[in-house]
Amino acid sequence: MIIPMTTTYAKQIAGWTYKSEYAVYNFKNNSETLDELMNGEYYACLDPDETLTGYFCFGQSARIPTVEKDVYPDDALDMGLGMRPDLCGKGFGYTFVKDGLEFAQRKFAPGRIRLSVAVFNLRAIRTYKKLGFRYVSSITHSLSRKLFTIMVYPYDAKSGRHP
Repeated sequence: MIIPMTTTYAKQIAGWTYKSEYAVYNFKNNSETLDELMNGEYYACLDPDETLTGYFCFGQSARIPTVEKDVYPDDALDMGLGMRPDLCGKGFGYTFVKDGLEFAQRKFAPGRIRLSVAVFNLRAIRTYKKLGFRYVSSITHSLSRKLFTIMVYPYDAKSGRHP
């Protein structure tokens, strides 16, 4: 189940800690982060018992700050996501991302969905490729200087199918 973000879930997410190189995905646990998570572009993903399993964000909040200019043209809906750290690497990613794609398609009916992923995050990239995302370009995060990949899901909103 995917629902609009609540303060309770935002506080949980702000406290998540990813290990090693995945720490690039950590939020700072402060009021600015809570404001970001509550800006209307974030959604909580819950399991059937209503336990928080992750989040999705759409639009400007899903974009990372980049060294390169004009890397996010207005031809796609940007999607960001995060799975609860203890669930990562356990085979839940495909279903989790698929649920987010289906939610985005129902709610926003985009022509294409775009995401940015750290180049070292091979397990996520494999999942995105299995779902139909394709590589577009490489970019540099302006704060961490880490390399990221932009990938696009060419969903055909008119037919309701992936081409």
